[in-house]
Amino acid sequence: MVARLRIGCSSWTSDAWWGKVYPRTVKPGDRLSLYARIYDSVEVDSSYYRDPGAFLVKRWAAATPEDFLFTLKVPRDLLDPRIPLDIGKWAFFLDHARLLGRKLGALLLQFPPWFRPGKASPFLEGLLSNLDPTLRYAVELRDAGWYGGSVWDRLRKELGDRNIALTWSYLTYLTIPPELTTDFVYVRFIGDHVAVPAETHGEIRIDRSSELRTWAERVRSAQDRTQNIYVFFNNHFQGFAPESVNLFRQALGMEPVDYLHGTFK
Repeated sequence: MVARLRIGCSSWTSDAWWGKVYPRTVKPGDRLSLYARIYDSVEVDSSYYRDPGAFLVKRWAAATPEDFLFTLKVPRDLLDPRIPLDIGKWAFFLDHARLLGRKLGALLLQFPPWFRPGKASPFLEGLLSNLDPTLRYAVELRDAGWYGGSVWDRLRKELGDRNIALTWSYLTYLTIPPELTTDFVYVRFIGDHVAVPAETHGEIRIDRSSELRTWAERVRSAQDRTQNIYVFFNNHFQGFAPESVNLFRQALGMEPVDYLHGTFK
């Protein structure tokens, strides 16, 4: 078995892509359909800030090919232990996510750096135990305390028992162990908002070829041990996610995709 590898970007709406990925004559609402001619998957960043709702999700599904795949970030207010759990909001979000049908790959539970083991542990355990098991999930934890000692042992077991992926995220301040906890791998190249701020996006601003080679080896080593591998880049990783995708494909020995100047395959 060799895993299906999907490499895409975290969002399709960057203003830095005008004139590079999207012709300037393209309407903003048409960008997803053009993106989907280049890539076979996308991570939806906007759902982290608010539930996209049924109308928008249906539009996304209609604008993309049958084999296209979305991963959605769970809205942040549903992952905040300081906010009382709202079952109704969770149900609405999951109902909207299901509208993608076979185009829904996974739901990403992205926790902030201040979400640390100790006080946050009961919240995380309770949340994971109540997730709908008919959907797939990946968990991103950004504090080093999760990855050592008995906390790490408990986390690995919890994720493995529930078939939830530990997200392999590239962060400049933290090394997340590339641990397989289910039958798919979720890799995120997030980068640094300080070193590569939004106003500089649109071209490669920082050389992270060494990191790409390291992660390419990790992905290769997982290909015969899992079914699917999702890899997503944002602009903050190097400055321009589409070119980062191609540099990673090169590190894997794959052909680049043609994104330049609105030319689509």
